[in-house]
Amino acid sequence: MIPDFSGDFISAKSVKDGDMLEILDEGKYEYSENLKKEVFNLKVNLNGKPKTWSPNNKHGKILQLAFGPDSKAWINQKVQVVIIEDQMLIKPIVKEKIK
Repeated sequence: MIPDFSGDFISAKSVKDGDMLEILDEGKYEYSENLKKEVFNLKVNLNGKPKTWSPNNKHGKILQLAFGPDSKAWINQKVQVVIIEDQMLIKPIVKEKIK
């Protein structure tokens, strides 16, 4: 058995380049004891495991551009993780609209 000690939160150290995150809910603001401020948390699926992701401002703007400003529209959407120099970037997987 290989125990999973990655924790419940997504970070650049808990994901690999190419990983896919599927957004499971519309998110909510929660107070972070570590950061001493409110953060926006999304429930996501990472490799079959439920995790919490707190997108930073840049990630949030990318999500809004790709999927719309209302986070309800983000449910079931996917983003691909890109790791560059130990930093986590995201690439939204936008479904083509049928005409």
